[in-house]
Amino acid sequence: MASKRGALIVLEGVDKAGKTTQCQKLVQALQQSGRPAEMMRFPERSTTIGKLISSYLEKKNDLEDHTVHLLFSANRWELVPLMKKKLEQGTTLVVDRYAFSGAAFTSAKPGFCLDWCMKPDVGLPKPDLVMFLQLSPAEAALRGQFGEERYETSVFQKAVQQKFEQLMKDPSVNWQVIDASKSVENVHKDITTHSLNTINTAQTVPLGELWK
Repeated sequence: MASKRGALIVLEGVDKAGKTTQCQKLVQALQQSGRPAEMMRFPERSTTIGKLISSYLEKKNDLEDHTVHLLFSANRWELVPLMKKKLEQGTTLVVDRYAFSGAAFTSAKPGFCLDWCMKPDVGLPKPDLVMFLQLSPAEAALRGQFGEERYETSVFQKAVQQKFEQLMKDPSVNWQVIDASKSVENVHKDITTHSLNTINTAQTVPLGELWK
């Protein structure tokens, strides 16, 4: 039944803000409370497109910046049928990064405007809730393994943060800012509260389309 659909919940933030940990904890908490939930993350590195992206992020190959952006978008689109199917079956999807990361990271590079970066993702399934894990780039740099992948430099992360702030001004998307400098447990509590409210609301409204 469409009226019992799952919620599409996205966690965003600069690198090392704790998104993956919090996604895992949220899925676990939802499952333990008897709510069907699964985690997804982008880029999904196991697909053909995902493998190309992965080798680029690990600095094993170089790709032109427009090409990389469109590959990231294509990686999201290739999973749309699966996402819609799971949501329709009543499973809540907790997603680690989504189109907002794509737009923020590419538009932080010289020569790119946010508008161009958003276009390839127009029409993707629209999240019912996007939680932005707010952490200063300086704090992020102190966390483990920072700097291993291509975009993990403090200067670049600062530019990314500014682009996210622009994206958050869009009233068509349900944004919640979460203070990610708090303890893992306190961050988890905040996220769970927002998520439970969203899951209840999502059951009564159809899935929207992003940036339309």
